[in-house]
Amino acid sequence: MELKFNSKLHFCWNLPVDAENRKHGKYYYTLYDGEEFFRKYTLNTPSGIIHDLENICEDMSWSKKSNPIIEFIKKSKKFLNEKIYGIAGFGGLTTVFDIGQERVLKISKENPFEYRKYNKRFDIPLLSGVESCGGLYGYVQAKADTENITLKDVLKVKRKMKRAGYMPSNDFGNHRTDQVGRYKGKPYLLDSRCAVKQYDFKTRFAKWFYRHFNTSPTVLVAKVISFDEPIKHVDETPPPNFTKQEAKNLIQKAIKSWFKK
Repeated sequence: MELKFNSKLHFCWNLPVDAENRKHGKYYYTLYDGEEFFRKYTLNTPSGIIHDLENICEDMSWSKKSNPIIEFIKKSKKFLNEKIYGIAGFGGLTTVFDIGQERVLKISKENPFEYRKYNKRFDIPLLSGVESCGGLYGYVQAKADTENITLKDVLKVKRKMKRAGYMPSNDFGNHRTDQVGRYKGKPYLLDSRCAVKQYDFKTRFAKWFYRHFNTSPTVLVAKVISFDEPIKHVDETPPPNFTKQEAKNLIQKAIKSWFKK
């Protein structure tokens, strides 16, 4: 029932948006290089979260029977008083529903705060606890403006993360403007798993020393990049710190490079 994210979306986000009327709502998309990219979906008449999800399933050609999101809502008995106004977007493992009043409900296969706590300095406001049931997680966030996000917005978020003691995960490169949104005029991180705790001092120092003082020639490996392949899920487990011996070995390796002929 998931729409796969494609890396071409980064290059087509500012292109014109087309709309298609469906039985229960309107489907918005962008055409780029002969392919269709989902932008959003709006429901005509929201009435209640279960009924709304069933109508969305019909319009999106998803199975209603044993639908994991519907089962999550029913079994967890959370968010039953909400209405769904549409789908605001998709992540690799997350679906984002517009539930009105400038809020979104995220249903994900990953715990957004598995490795850290919510941080109000850079995380988009969290408006509920994280509920889990049947391998899914649900939580409400403030609705962000995701249109025309710039690299400057991304760098502002990364600076706030750094000052709070965090660094970007492997899934948060400088070009990933889709990980950032504006709320009340300020940029915030949308995907909490994109921020992980910084390395400890010995690890940071060893990496810094090796990066600046290693004189061994850098080996460049050519890699073909295909924009036709969907982005694969990136492991966002916080990387481990060096042991004292590992840090020492890296520093010694840099020093030894000074004496190579």
